[in-house]
Amino acid sequence: MRPCTNRHQLRRSSKVDIEQAAYASEEPREKLQQMLAVKEAYTRLTPTAPYLPSKGSVLPSLLAARTLQQSIAGNKDAIASTQAQTTKQEAAVRREEGSLHDAKLITEAMKGRIVRLRAQHEDRSQKTPAQLAEELIAAKRAQKEGYDDNMALLSQEMNEFVNDYLSTMLAAEELGGPVVGDMLDVGDDTLAAGFTKKGKAKSAKKPVSDKTRQRRIDQIWGSNAAVEDEEEEPFKEAEAADAEMRRLIENLFGTLMARGGKEYLTLERDSAASRFLVRAKIAQFHPKDAKKLRLIDFGRELDD
Repeated sequence: MRPCTNRHQLRRSSKVDIEQAAYASEEPREKLQQMLAVKEAYTRLTPTAPYLPSKGSVLPSLLAARTLQQSIAGNKDAIASTQAQTTKQEAAVRREEGSLHDAKLITEAMKGRIVRLRAQHEDRSQKTPAQLAEELIAAKRAQKEGYDDNMALLSQEMNEFVNDYLSTMLAAEELGGPVVGDMLDVGDDTLAAGFTKKGKAKSAKKPVSDKTRQRRIDQIWGSNAAVEDEEEEPFKEAEAADAEMRRLIENLFGTLMARGGKEYLTLERDSAASRFLVRAKIAQFHPKDAKKLRLIDFGRELDD
């Protein structure tokens, strides 16, 4: 209570208003009085001992614990922020390293390309136009031979795919069964028995006669699937679907090569083969006539 008593005594003994003394007056005498009052206040307060906790007080420990806790919390926040920044910087460094690697590869490829072009330019500058023409013709012939070989290989693989896998699924769809791809393993017995109106395979209680199967094949695939020689084995559903797919692809290729890919092939009927080519994005129907079909020219837009 001693500091409070000193303040009250100072206020009573001093004739100067403390609020007014807070700002220095412009008048010299009044300013001197303000300075004397401040000096007297400092003189009286200086000998007064500040309040400190006792020797056995826990206040210093509490203050130290609070300061330490605040420091730990601040360090944790700083560590989390630094880790987040480090992660971002590491990701940025990886991206930059990847870009640098790509740039180096591109630079090396461009340098190699420039070297080859310079060598070709020097080589061509030393040859006559006739020699250059002969080399160009030879290169085009070799390129055509390579294309022909690839075409023959692709044709063989396509024929094997149609014969081994696709023909049975096309036949099943033509007979009212599931769409191509929904039933992968279709046996000859299943095709002979046929399918229900719901697209499910019928149970073969007794074998279907060859005449019945041939009549059904003729009704679906037409006279092209008929057997001309009675001594030959009857034409089966998968074989009829296989032949139809081959004819359709051949006719589409012929139309593409002869008419430049803009003309459509007029279909005899809506078949599972034509629908499969459209679903596989190999061919497309005419926008206004579903009886017309053409192969998609992958070098152009889908629609002209």
